Parts: sequence; C-alpha cells; structure tokens
Amino acid sequence: MKEVAKIEEPLHGYPQEIAIIPIDELKVIEVQRAPSKSHVKRLSESIKKIGFVIPLIVIKRDNENIIIDGQHRFLAAKELGIKQLPAIVIPEKYAHQLMELNVEKQMSLREKAYVSLNVYRMYLKEKPTINEDDGRIMDSIEFAYYVTLGIAYEKMPKLFGSAYESVLKKVDSFLSKPLKEAAKERDKRAELLIETDNIAREAVEKVKELGIDHPFLYKEVISFCMPVKRKRKVEQSFNEMFDSLKKNLRNLASNPHKIREHRFSTEPEVQ
Repeated sequence: MKEVAKIEEPLHGYPQEIAIIPIDELKVIEVQRAPSKSHVKRLSESIKKIGFVIPLIVIKRDNENIIIDGQHRFLAAKELGIKQLPAIVIPEKYAHQLMELNVEKQMSLREKAYVSLNVYRMYLKEKPTINEDDGRIMDSIEFAYYVTLGIAYEKMPKLFGSAYESVLKKVDSFLSKPLKEAAKERDKRAELLIETDNIAREAVEKVKELGIDHPFLYKEVISFCMPVKRKRKVEQSFNEMFDSLKKNLRNLASNPHKIREHRFSTEPEVQ
C-alpha cells in the first residue's frame, strides 16, 4: 500500500489516509451481501468510459486491507485487469457501520438480515461479554429482529420473512444480557419463527384448496391470524406472541373457510 496523502475527516476530526493499493492486497469484508453480477457489469462499462473515479473505503485489520464499501467497484476493476486502486483508509471501528456506509443500492430485508447477523457475529467474537443492548451494537444494527431473521434465513432460505416484519418490530428488541447469552436466545427465536412459518404454509395450502389464491395470500393469512393488529405497543413477549400466532394458524388450517367468512364480517380473529 502506498500512502499518497492524509486528511482530517471534516465532521469528527479523525485521520483518513488516501492510498493506492495493489488489487491483490484487497479483500472484501465478510459482512458484505452477495454481489450483483448485473451491477458489476454496469460498473465495468462505466469504468471503461470515464475511469475509476470513486475510491474504495477500506480499513486495516491484521495487516489486511479490508473493503467495507465498494465491493462492486472492486470486482468490476478486477474483471478489467486493473492492477491497483485508490482507497480511503478509515479507522476499523467504522466497519461496524457497514449498513450505513454501503449505499450502492437499497438492500432487501433478507440482505439487511444477512449483514446485521454478520455484524452481530463480529461483535460476538470480539466482545462476547458486552450486553446486546450496548450502544455500540445498537448503533451498528438498525433493528434487533434483523439478527433473528438472519439466523432463520440461514436455516430456512425460503422463509417468508417480510410477512412477520410488522410483528417482529413490536416484540423483538435488543436484550439486556451479554452477547454470549443473547445469541442463544436469538437462535431459539429463529427456531420459533421457522416453526411458525411451517404451520403458516400448511394453512395457506388449505386456503388454496377453497379456490382462494392470489400473490398476497401468504401475507393475508399471517395478517388474519395475527394476535394483534394495528396496536403500536403490545404487552406480549416474543414467545407469547408467536405461540398465539401458531395456535391461530393451526385453527385456520383446520377451518380454512374462516378466512372466507372474515372477508364478509367484522370479526378478524381466529379463535
């Protein structure tokens, strides 16, 4: 790595290095989402026309140059055979702000969950004794339920996570316990979410047998069986909420006609 300048970050005042780094000395951070081939192709065409004009954002860790923003630019440059790239080197602590720094495109819920889980695991590895609701973690991960969803997606890639997002926001917050303990609770919550999703799929199939089918049926079934509707604040715990949801889903699977009756009544609950 060749340092060509050093500047002071204008808001917080920390030092930033402007460097030229050989491409084979660069590595993409583990928490990055999977790259988009189409985005890499578009960037390759752009670089061919105007050159590589936006530096990578890099941190140094264990003598490695880790890219925390610019994965697609890096891959495009690599495909074009570029040998070295300009980069701005910032303090390592900002790696945990990846979700805010990575703005190349809007992330899907699955991508947010994946990135959040990996940031969570970085903290778990480095500082297993700090509480999950420590400010450093809450500044790095937007919502605690992203971590739960990330674990669930790993175990069940076809999980319909977005159907549960509204209720997860209400009942899945950061825990006031050390990460090494909180991580076990996250795993249990992910298992409960997967169990609920499996029951929901059964209920959806039973409803389809009545001739009801449309692109939003899955979400309609979850909404119909949700123990709470539009309440901003709920008293139930995570386990209580999902146990109730499972019960309602099982009842719907046994009595799928109830969803048809619901469309013509004011009674939304499955009892």
